[in-house]
Amino acid sequence: MSQQENKPICFQRSNDSFVKWLVQILGPVILGAKPSEILSFPSHDKELHEKIDKIHHYFGNCKKISFKIFYFNHKSTKVLFYKPVSLNAVLKDFRNAKFLKSIGYPKEYTLESYLDLMIDKIRKGSIPDEIGLFLGYPLKDVIGFIGHPSLKLTKVNGWRVYGDATLSDQTYNEFLKARATIKKLLTFANMDQILSYA
Repeated sequence: MSQQENKPICFQRSNDSFVKWLVQILGPVILGAKPSEILSFPSHDKELHEKIDKIHHYFGNCKKISFKIFYFNHKSTKVLFYKPVSLNAVLKDFRNAKFLKSIGYPKEYTLESYLDLMIDKIRKGSIPDEIGLFLGYPLKDVIGFIGHPSLKLTKVNGWRVYGDATLSDQTYNEFLKARATIKKLLTFANMDQILSYA
C-alpha cells in the first residue's frame, strides 16, 4: 500500500455546502487553536439524519479530529468535535485539572473519562459550567461565570469575560484568526488538503 493510499482522508473531496460550513466552523479546532467545538442540531431539523451521516462519512476516519454524538433533552442532537492532542493539553494543565477535580472529575485523569462525565451531565439535561474549559476558554472566565466574587464581568466577546481581559482577548483572536485561515483555504484548497494544516 502506498503512503498516499495509507493516508487517512478525513474530508475527502467535497463541494457539499454543509461540509464546507462545518469545516469553517471547526477551523480553530482543525488548526489547534481551540481544543473542541460543540454543535447543536434541533430534533425537528428535516436534514438531521443526512447531516449526521455526512459527519460520519467525512470525519469518521480522522486521526487528528474526533467527535462524539449525543442527545440533549430530546430537543437536539449535539456533536462534540475535539482535537485529542489539544484537549489533553488543556485538561491536564495543572490549574484546570485542579479545578475539575475539585468539582467531581476523577482523580486519575483520562481524556475519555473526563469527556464521558461532561457529556453525561449534558445528557441529563444541563449544560455544565465547566464546558468552557473543554472549549478552550480561560479558567478565570469559567470561574467568573460560576460566580467567583473577586472576578467581575468585564465584557462579552465570544463568551463572558471576567477580570483582566488580556488573556481572553488573545484566546478569542486566535480563534478568529484560525477561522479566517480556514475560510481562505476553502477558496482554493480541497478538504483533504486542509487537514494537512492541522
